[in-house]
Amino acid sequence: MAALLSPEDIENHRVAHELVRLKLRLPLVNHLTGIHIKPLRRQWNKIHPNSPPNGRLRESVRAFISDSFSGAELASFVAIYNRLAPDVENSVDPALLLRALTMHARIAHRELDINAAYFAIRDVRAKIVEWRRCGRCQTGFIYSPAAFHMRSCPFCALLGS
Repeated sequence: MAALLSPEDIENHRVAHELVRLKLRLPLVNHLTGIHIKPLRRQWNKIHPNSPPNGRLRESVRAFISDSFSGAELASFVAIYNRLAPDVENSVDPALLLRALTMHARIAHRELDINAAYFAIRDVRAKIVEWRRCGRCQTGFIYSPAAFHMRSCPFCALLGS
């Protein structure tokens, strides 16, 4: 006889399904939900025509910021997530990640790569990169002296100021 799932377990599985649907890397879904990788892989294969990506995960959000536009897009996402979860904690809440992605898509009128979004939140929360406020436009942005496109405000760079 199969055991009944608690409401918390049902919600956790719903969140995991949505993360898989949006193509979050399976080791990250496993980390966020605690669901074993094998059922996640089966779920992926039911939803997507391609196999889940293999290989190393990117190490930080720096790998996703290749120009001012990607920097501005991820900064706007982090601002939304921080507004939803203002308490500074070191972890990423998977349900809030999904909610912030939905809000960002409504504002930006385009979907953001969920893997980039995850690493942006994780890195800002873990202080791997800095969350700075621009002295000119007063907008928050992701800062890292190690990456060219992260050394200054991407919004001001897009405006050409």
